[in-house]
Amino acid sequence: MGVEIRQLRHFLALVEEGSFTQAARREFIVQSGLSSSIRALEQDLGVALYVKGTRPLRLTAEGRALIPAAREALRGFDSVHEAVGQVSRRLTGRLGIGVFTHVEHLVPLAAVLSRMTVLHPGLELGLAQLPTEEMVRLITAGRLDCALLSATGAARRELDLTRLAAEPFVLAGSRDHPLGHAPSIALGDLANERFVDVPRYWAVRTRLDRLFREAGLRRRQVCEVDDWGLALDLVAGGAGLAFLPRAVAEQGRGGGVWHQTLTDVELERRIDFALPRGDAASPAARRLRVELVAAVS
Repeated sequence: MGVEIRQLRHFLALVEEGSFTQAARREFIVQSGLSSSIRALEQDLGVALYVKGTRPLRLTAEGRALIPAAREALRGFDSVHEAVGQVSRRLTGRLGIGVFTHVEHLVPLAAVLSRMTVLHPGLELGLAQLPTEEMVRLITAGRLDCALLSATGAARRELDLTRLAAEPFVLAGSRDHPLGHAPSIALGDLANERFVDVPRYWAVRTRLDRLFREAGLRRRQVCEVDDWGLALDLVAGGAGLAFLPRAVAEQGRGGGVWHQTLTDVELERRIDFALPRGDAASPAARRLRVELVAAVS
């Protein structure tokens, strides 16, 4: 089996305490357990370490020779634990984070990251704005440490997710659009309407496409944009309707944009913190999850 660190620790306890009784008490094991450990060490090394039947304890030449080597081995073992512990306590290295747009009003990511860089000056951050599907792929491939995303089916299957926040999507239109005067709007009222859409790989677009398909409705896509601010400007200019996060739609009120929640459909954007499953998550990524959960609680 080979020499074990536990056996060397028991041997040094015996040397320093001078008796099996005291050494066993120091190591919090029964005396027979300590004797078995020393006996196994002698068998592994193929030598006798102490002279049997002598009191006080007397070491053999081999036993005396083992003392400095055993102490050196224990120091090396302790330094391994210390090095690993330092990674957890003092975060270092690069933390790759995937994010999507317009989350700061729900999750104070910038504030949390700023605090982490102050507390852990050896930590380097890399942020990338990416589609959800791409973030899922990069995390599972080990090329991204964590991400703030809106969980899709693939994310739920493959990643360790923590829900941080959610916000409703609302239907938004320009002041000149007839639906702006309607007391209520249902999904069926949107048949053949012109829409400013987000890309097909965005989670909300997947949900919208499914809703319209299941309802047997068609909507006309005027344009496809990957920026909420630009989508809002297009809506304000009369290009078409759009489903927007409520906080984004609120920004357009002064510019003549109205918004309503549909009466028969609940549509929301979840903000999930994603880590790889199992033990693959880095200490820095795990710490970021703790800090973000505390920040939104």
